[in-house]
Amino acid sequence: MEIIVGREGQQGIKISDSTVSRKHCKITKNSDGTYTIENLSKNGTYVNGQKIIKTNVTADTEIQLGPVFRITVKQLLAGSGGYPEDFIAKFRKLEEVYDKYSNDKIAIQKQAAKINFYRMLPMALLSLITLGSLAIPGLGSISPFIGLIGGGLVLYSLVKFYSSNTGNPEKIEALNKQFMIDYVCPKCGNFLGFIPHKTLANKSTCNYCKCKWS
Repeated sequence: MEIIVGREGQQGIKISDSTVSRKHCKITKNSDGTYTIENLSKNGTYVNGQKIIKTNVTADTEIQLGPVFRITVKQLLAGSGGYPEDFIAKFRKLEEVYDKYSNDKIAIQKQAAKINFYRMLPMALLSLITLGSLAIPGLGSISPFIGLIGGGLVLYSLVKFYSSNTGNPEKIEALNKQFMIDYVCPKCGNFLGFIPHKTLANKSTCNYCKCKWS
């Protein structure tokens, strides 16, 4: 995670102090939870009263941008998507998005399988009735009627199958489109792909903005 701080920076709060440069310093989160502050301004960046070029600080460290403006690292990052607690919380909520998508998709697939089963059932019954009419003496004379009834059942099942399944592709497409809107990086807003949330959590880095969510 890396943000530029200044009057035109990426920090969570607006800075209007004219002594602060448009791009005054850069804050980078380190793997150990600390932050690296790097000065980018001729007006100077100060930590503990000392002008710095580059140094490590914690979230609670107060830094000074230019001659008068003072603020903590935590305040700069809050609301920017860069402060760890805020960012991690947003990423964790994506687990609910992925679980809902998976459950809804499975429900559509189960419904399609159920309909397919009932489509095959009349044909299976027709086959059994036909075999029975041939095997049992006396039923052969009514086999045309049995065939007519069985054919009607098959035709009915095919119509029901078609009418019930015509909306499934649209349902899947709509589900995928909404998922691509909701399952995005909390910082850059890019779609994270059809990747399980646990896999993303283990990876811990966005492919696009390279920010870390753990």
